[in-house]
Amino acid sequence: MTDAAEAPGLRLWDDNPSLIDLLGFDAVINPILEAIETEHLDPVTIGVQSPWGGGKSTVINLLEKALQDDVFVVVRTDPWQYDNHDDVRGILIAEILDALRIEFDSNGEITKRVEELLKRISWSRVAVAVGKGAAGLGWSHEDLLKAFTPRKRSEPESMRGFKEEFAALMKLLPTTTRRVVVLIDDLDRCLPPAVMGTLEAIKLFLTVPKMVFVLAADQELIRDAVAAHLAGTNRSEAFATRYLEKIVQLPISLPRLSEEEAETYIALLLADREAPSRNAFESVAAHAAARRNDNKWPLLAEWPDGGWQPSHKVLSLARQLREGLSADKLSSPRQIKRFLNAYGVRSAIAGSRGVDVPASLGMKLLLLEDRHRSAFERLAGWPISERQQHIEQWERWAAGDTDEAPEGIDDATKAWAKAAPSLTDFDLTPYLRLAASLVNAPLGASVSDDIVAAVKDLLDDSDAIRMSGQTVVLGLAPSQQVQAMSVLLDSGLRLEDPNAMWVSAIRWAKESSAVLDLTVQAVRENVTRLTMRFPPN
Repeated sequence: MTDAAEAPGLRLWDDNPSLIDLLGFDAVINPILEAIETEHLDPVTIGVQSPWGGGKSTVINLLEKALQDDVFVVVRTDPWQYDNHDDVRGILIAEILDALRIEFDSNGEITKRVEELLKRISWSRVAVAVGKGAAGLGWSHEDLLKAFTPRKRSEPESMRGFKEEFAALMKLLPTTTRRVVVLIDDLDRCLPPAVMGTLEAIKLFLTVPKMVFVLAADQELIRDAVAAHLAGTNRSEAFATRYLEKIVQLPISLPRLSEEEAETYIALLLADREAPSRNAFESVAAHAAARRNDNKWPLLAEWPDGGWQPSHKVLSLARQLREGLSADKLSSPRQIKRFLNAYGVRSAIAGSRGVDVPASLGMKLLLLEDRHRSAFERLAGWPISERQQHIEQWERWAAGDTDEAPEGIDDATKAWAKAAPSLTDFDLTPYLRLAASLVNAPLGASVSDDIVAAVKDLLDDSDAIRMSGQTVVLGLAPSQQVQAMSVLLDSGLRLEDPNAMWVSAIRWAKESSAVLDLTVQAVRENVTRLTMRFPPN
């Protein structure tokens, strides 16, 4: 199976935020930088809003790069890394103070004030730990007594005077230091207590001059977390909305990718694999950015003489994927990368099995498997002797040359069947035999009939049948459970109503540590789809 960009070994795209603007985010970053530099907006919290996988972390990366100037102190933090900690608020405040201590380590007065403020944070965290039941972990009687003793505002152990003391610290900063900019990423991945702890930390600084917070998160998820934290009240949702409006003064939404932008993004990802050097690729990205700013489309066209440019093959594949991927995937850079990675894995497995399929055909077949699973299964299940006849009928029907569709094929597949390349000139048997055996299991490991049957039970509408399926999977070895959970999640997330899948997955994870991490990751990545209602035990 020929990859889009020939190279030895498996070539995948990581999920890390980009250091190069491939998505035209300069249109968003420039207004943010202007807001940071605007004197009357002081202090300010800027919210960078987009759904999951929309490029928020990339914007944070690009902002951090743009703010590398002596007039700014930049603090980057990711609460998701410590959202299981008892005192998220204290950790975030301590990170800001520590950044100031490092930045101005030669200024004795500033470092002294920082140390005094850190004492307040330390005792705040002691009190939180004690309140969480840590009293049996070796605390002395004196420490316990001190933790519960109310403090005067002026005392170093009191948080009540923190804001005033921090404001006094900020006045000691050199006049050349214009702002302290705190970049907060991945807050929408955190559990409600960590979300609230972070927002409460921001509140402490809201009236302190020179402070700027840039909060990159899905606003709907943050609002839901605040509402969940206040679940005991009947006004939690309304309060959550107003609470966020008080904290975020300047909300900015990232643009969703248009089809043309998505095609360009795909082409740039593929071009990165075939470029002869990093400079060559960055020149192509800069060319696309310049045409975007000049409102010239398509972005990857009218190349300057003498420069490297992506091959026709790459541009054709990008166009094919743009036409084949659904709107929900096209709007998410992360989903686009995930599809390309799925193709990369499939290509590597096919190559190791001696299955050679052109990249355009391989991507088309994977699109069918990804977007129209039942139609893919129908294609794989047709008798070999009749398959070509069915494919020809399928493509004629899609083109409007006949009104009769092959049995089991619905209208949703018309655009796919009509798109190039045609399947009629290829022997699909080796690829289909391989693909049908994988069921998207990691690295092509075959899935047993018992696992397939158990997963089907776990997706059933009947709770009794789901419980029967759970009994089967809990009897598997840990490695088989991980494989089975991967199949369950992959299959369930393709359903219009994934409720049964979530119920089964969470029940299973409660009983088996082997699949716990996989389930938690899936919940965090798909939290907006979580609407399950558990049946009574």
